[in-house]
Amino acid sequence: MFEGFCLNVSMIEAVKGFLSLLDQDGPVGDEALAKALDALALACHDTTLGTPSESGAEPPLEDYRHIRRRVEELFPDLGLYGTADPLGVSHAQALVGDAIDDISDIARDLREIFWRWRNLGPDDACWHFRLGYQAHWGRHLHELRLYLHAKQF
Repeated sequence: MFEGFCLNVSMIEAVKGFLSLLDQDGPVGDEALAKALDALALACHDTTLGTPSESGAEPPLEDYRHIRRRVEELFPDLGLYGTADPLGVSHAQALVGDAIDDISDIARDLREIFWRWRNLGPDDACWHFRLGYQAHWGRHLHELRLYLHAKQF
């Protein structure tokens, strides 16, 4: 029990670390973003499974457009990038990723996780953290991280 609790604290600290980027006064650099993304990816490995709350409480719906405008202000050097479906090798079709959308989607999902942690408890937050990573924001994280890595050179 104690070990799981520590790992869950690591998860919420990674969530808060990422969300704190959106509270910065000026532009956020690629390195700070990369570190926050890496912390989230590592937290996914160590976060306990958790169970969803049976409460009927739902987090407030975040306005995507508002989040995106804030992300555009903080990350002016980021934009579109090339990507591909890693399982679609035979088709070799190039796709376009959007770093601003990636950050916005991750932030929106993580704000929900933080709300769940504070209002419904760690078990619910961990369950939604892992589900969201597998089903949605994890893909944004890894494609964005690859883009940031490529920009270094």
